[in-house]
Amino acid sequence: MLASLLVGLMLAQTQAATPAPDGNPMALSPEIQAFLDQKVDRGLADKERLEALVQAVFQDESLKFTYAPETRTAIETFTNRGGNCLSFTILFIAIARHVGLDARFREVEIAPAWSKNGMFVSLNKHVNAAVFIGGMGYAIDVFPGVNRIELGGQIVPDARGLAHFYNNIGADELGKGNLAVAEAYLRKALEMDPKAVSVWINLGVTKGQAGELREAESCYRKALQLDSRELVAMSNLAGLCQRTGRSREALRYMTKVKEFQEKNPYHHYNLGLQAFEAGNYQVSIAEYKKALKLKSKEHNFYFALARAYAKLDQLEDAMTSLQLASKYAPDSSNQNRYNQKLELLKASQNPS
Repeated sequence: MLASLLVGLMLAQTQAATPAPDGNPMALSPEIQAFLDQKVDRGLADKERLEALVQAVFQDESLKFTYAPETRTAIETFTNRGGNCLSFTILFIAIARHVGLDARFREVEIAPAWSKNGMFVSLNKHVNAAVFIGGMGYAIDVFPGVNRIELGGQIVPDARGLAHFYNNIGADELGKGNLAVAEAYLRKALEMDPKAVSVWINLGVTKGQAGELREAESCYRKALQLDSRELVAMSNLAGLCQRTGRSREALRYMTKVKEFQEKNPYHHYNLGLQAFEAGNYQVSIAEYKKALKLKSKEHNFYFALARAYAKLDQLEDAMTSLQLASKYAPDSSNQNRYNQKLELLKASQNPS
């Protein structure tokens, strides 16, 4: 699971014992430090040291990091040889700093992805690590590689990164129905960063689950005070208003949600994906084009458009879309992927 926002169904749950979240999630064990001392030569130039670190994390047989859905501390991630994007980012930033590199948390803009988390629906977001060398930034993601940062993403302080950590665990506990445990972690997240909108939303869901509707509403309104365009907070607040007999106010919030969605390119992208999966390729093309009107340099939109055109055997349009996907790709790996698909399409039109 990534840093998440939760849309909740308000049902009473059994309270669990409240822990006291403690310790530094970015702390390194002697075992990790010994691993780094063995695998990374401190005498290397910064870029070579970064490359050596990436190789040690992803390719060395004794670690060989793989993706797993759990949110873990740096030590837990190293011990388990895996974790989600936040777990990986926490570990990588900690070990990069240990070998003398300037590593920071980076929030990344991606297409919204929804998943089921217990009785809730979770909106997943993404973070990765950014390493700065000689004024140049390099993105290090849970999927292996070192890519120069071009566009998108926002560098955030450690406090925000750790807020994401405690928020994720709180969200997991909330999905299990452990309200007191969830609240303890969410409160810890707010200690790290009182302006973390997602935490306020999750705390609102937690309060709603406990039947504390006034407190839940206060949390949603706090989230909207911090970000007036936050759609999950609006949607949750609309549901709460509906539940408490304020239908007119609920309608007002839902109308705002729909208005903002129409202006959100990723909303149309998701509608396009849904239409594509259903075999409605003309509809998916129309939605992708709406997305591109709102964000004209998003390579994922062009690639999705190419796939839809290909399904309709509109190969010229598909090739044009792939060329644009390659043009706006943020890194060489995506660019190569699009170029390979473009060559395959060309070959299909001109068989030898």
